[in-house]
Amino acid sequence: MGVARSALRTCGFAVAGFSAACMLAVACFTAGASPDQAAYASETGAQSQAASSQQAQSGSYLYAVQDSKTDLWGFADAAGKQVIPCRFASLGSLPGKSPELVTKYLPTNRTTSYFPDFGCSCDLPGGVMGSDPFPAQDHDTNKWGYIDNSGEWVVEPEYEEARVFSDGLGLVYSEDKGAGFVNAQGELVISGYTAATSFSDGVAFISGKSDGDDKGIKHNNRYAAIDKSGAWALDSAESSTETDRYCYERPVFFHDGLGLKGIEDGKAIYIDSEGNQSLSVSSGHDGVEIAAAGPFYDGYAAVLLQGYDAWANAGYGGTDDTKAYGLIDKTGAFVKNPTAKDTQWATLVDLWGGIDRAGDGMVAAKDSITGLWGYLDAKSGEWKIQPRFSGAEPFDGGMAYAKDFATGDWGIIDDSGVWTAVPRLDNLNSDDQSLVAVGGLVYGSAEAKGGAARVTSSGWMNAQGVWAASWEE
Repeated sequence: MGVARSALRTCGFAVAGFSAACMLAVACFTAGASPDQAAYASETGAQSQAASSQQAQSGSYLYAVQDSKTDLWGFADAAGKQVIPCRFASLGSLPGKSPELVTKYLPTNRTTSYFPDFGCSCDLPGGVMGSDPFPAQDHDTNKWGYIDNSGEWVVEPEYEEARVFSDGLGLVYSEDKGAGFVNAQGELVISGYTAATSFSDGVAFISGKSDGDDKGIKHNNRYAAIDKSGAWALDSAESSTETDRYCYERPVFFHDGLGLKGIEDGKAIYIDSEGNQSLSVSSGHDGVEIAAAGPFYDGYAAVLLQGYDAWANAGYGGTDDTKAYGLIDKTGAFVKNPTAKDTQWATLVDLWGGIDRAGDGMVAAKDSITGLWGYLDAKSGEWKIQPRFSGAEPFDGGMAYAKDFATGDWGIIDDSGVWTAVPRLDNLNSDDQSLVAVGGLVYGSAEAKGGAARVTSSGWMNAQGVWAASWEE
């Protein structure tokens, strides 16, 4: 078994759909095949031709892979061919996890500087490289820089932290220059802040200017807004003094052209990237207020409504008779009124539930009566895929993860709810949100089930469950 696995490995990861089928077939022959394992191996092998067609569909995108011997990272294309050798200690955007634009960082002088934890504005899922420079950590120095799609440094590794490009700039942190931004040519165009967020819709937020001493100026941990030239933006541009420019209690995360400024008097307040108030959303019902709200995706945002006693009096049988989740469009109107009596409307997961956003015109939703998950049409609020799953992820590119209620296994469904990758795989879904990749590949870990031999792999597979690039756990 070990010899077979070693022979199938290329720099630690297996190539194309061949690997999963062959390793599972070897497992069946050496340890006694269960019908389920044999069927899966045969099915996967018969589909292996499909993996090579992904190259044409996914253009220039590259997918992060890890050498199972050295734990170093590199990149493969959609056909499973290794393009960039596995030689980086880590990547700023790892497969199976939402790309990190934010992190806390503790410099050697023991003062806390950080990229504020407020949200993510990446267009690509974790571990997928497009045309922008990609953050990578040098194995020898542990410093961060950016590489291009040939694996060459375009921004030399000289930073303590680096985050994925957003709005054409990459957020970096160094001990001597603080938080700042680099462009695709490697130039540090903005620097010197004690903390910063990435740009979204042309706006970033900073929390203070470094002044050369141990702490810098933090302005009581409030934030100011800047544009891509480094000039003051939004309300910060209207203030006359340095301190007054730090007029935000938290950064505003812009997406789909709008940013949630905050919750005021039970209403969700959204502004545009010019700082103008665009939406003031209320529940429309006495005694029911908006307690939290999420960003807009695909033209819709999820909101959490808190009703207290009035909520139960409205006749809604939600999760605990006091809370429910609604979906609003860009006019501030609810897609379907969740406070109306006897609607039996599904409970939408909010921003912090991990399955909050719209995708391909649908929203993953949990039926308030059965507790099962399905998909709503975002425009009408009606079920497009009836609730029959024990878990669900957002749609992207016509495919989504869903968890089979009967087996507890994850698979992939199309936009009609039909399984394209049958739920025979354990932990196909990873532990973070929005895992559908550009080019029709998804990241996950899968384990063959049903026999004594158990083969576990992690990597990228297509909608039919065929591995394009995988490696053993």
